[in-house]
Amino acid sequence: MSKRTKMIILVILIVLILLTGAYLYYTLSLQERTKERNAAIASARSQAQLTEVKRADKWVWGENSIFWVIQGTTDSGEEEYVWLKYTSEGTPAEGENALRTLAVNGTVTREDMRSRFEAEYPDAKLVRMLPGIHNNQYVWQIFYEQNDKHYYQFYNLKDGSAIGEAFEMAKW
Repeated sequence: MSKRTKMIILVILIVLILLTGAYLYYTLSLQERTKERNAAIASARSQAQLTEVKRADKWVWGENSIFWVIQGTTDSGEEEYVWLKYTSEGTPAEGENALRTLAVNGTVTREDMRSRFEAEYPDAKLVRMLPGIHNNQYVWQIFYEQNDKHYYQFYNLKDGSAIGEAFEMAKW
């Protein structure tokens, strides 16, 4: 084998080792979150009788406001949002308001909220949109960038009206 062939094989091996390491790091770093997400979905299926899960989002707005929001269909065919409250340790909360449900029918859909936001802020870049609970109201939380600044804005999940002013985030 020539010296050049040995170098090519060595470079390929190093690249493969680096890619494998990056994959393992990524998989292991997300393992706890994936386990928590799967447990929340299983809990929503059993407690709220969801037969199909469309989406699962983790909502965090402070230590006492951590929810997994599961959107799915019940065995009666109704589409629902299910909020499962969690502790800061990543375990399900117990007691009053640990499980909340809301029928999707009669709320502003994700697509409609996106359209409303884009009409209201045409020069803003939408980064993330999540359903959540803010000040005991069901909300859409929109995180966006505008003029090199980042903002959070809350909208009522039921009618799409803005709740308060946007929160400007500190420079990153």
